[in-house]
Amino acid sequence: MHNGVSTSGLRTSTALALVLVLVLATPAFGAPTNAEIEAKQAEAAAAQAERDRMADELEVRIEEYNAISEALEQTREQIRETRAELEVASKELVKYQDQLADRAANIYRDGGTGMLEVLLGTTSFADFITRLDLLSRINRSDAQIVAEVKEAKAQVEALERSLETREAEQVALRADAENRAKAIEADIRKQEQYLASLDAEVRQLIAEEEERQRRLAAERAAELARQAALNNTANDRAAADPGTLGAGHPEVVAIAMQYLGVPYVWGGSSPSGFDCSGLCKYVYGQIGISLPRTSASQYKSGKHIAADRLDLLLPGDLVFFGTDGDASRVHHVGIYVGNGNFIHAPQTGDVVKVSSLTERIASRGDYVGASRF
Repeated sequence: MHNGVSTSGLRTSTALALVLVLVLATPAFGAPTNAEIEAKQAEAAAAQAERDRMADELEVRIEEYNAISEALEQTREQIRETRAELEVASKELVKYQDQLADRAANIYRDGGTGMLEVLLGTTSFADFITRLDLLSRINRSDAQIVAEVKEAKAQVEALERSLETREAEQVALRADAENRAKAIEADIRKQEQYLASLDAEVRQLIAEEEERQRRLAAERAAELARQAALNNTANDRAAADPGTLGAGHPEVVAIAMQYLGVPYVWGGSSPSGFDCSGLCKYVYGQIGISLPRTSASQYKSGKHIAADRLDLLLPGDLVFFGTDGDASRVHHVGIYVGNGNFIHAPQTGDVVKVSSLTERIASRGDYVGASRF
């Protein structure tokens, strides 16, 4: 293609494609949404559809440009061939014109003797007429050849002029197609800038909603912790001094992630199948730390982190859940992986997976704290 028309408008940059997937797709781990976010996502979807339409139109214009360029090249090839034919015709015309001139000069120069001898050397009047007709035919033949060559040359010249006119028209059409394609490319660049601005707005709205939900989850956790402290003082654990918690064991997260998709098996504590406490016991066992077998026993082990101190959680901490938020009725455990999420073996019929801790706190309110080892 001519350098003037690029294909940048056709290529959705990889970065833009990824951005749109993030903006328009349902976020992982139940990322928050609200009416404002959904409206902005719908606006982004409409903008993306318009950008796709522009890209389709650009392809049409580029193909139009290509077709005109191809026709123009064919015309120019015809012009080259026609000019070659014209050169041959011109040479032929010169040759036959020279031949006719030579013959006329010879007749004029020798007409007093040669032609007279030819005519007087006849043996009869019929022979005389025949020889006279032959000379006349020779002259007419030469003149006819010259006329035919002139006519052929004139036709080639006319074809050349016609092709040159067509070439000029095609050059103009190609320039017009190029200009239209460039205009669409400019529109696509503007549309992509608009999409980028929408993406930034959606990301900001999602971040604000996530922060709001994290704050609500923390407030709910704190309230549940206070209730637990009032209602279950005898059964609850005292929280460790934050300065004594240590760095924990974030390395167990990578080990646990190896078993994503392993089916839940009641009583399971091996890679062939896990229940919740079995997964935690097995993973910690891989780094040489022996945990009790049940979630209730694991809750009572290690250094306790109160339910209202989500800010203290580090990857590798065990997070615990009790019926109705009652620390004396712990029934489930998982491994905190960071960013408000934990990995666990949820229940019969499910598999080891990552879930949102903050979402569970907000929806079920059964989080009772964590342990660090």
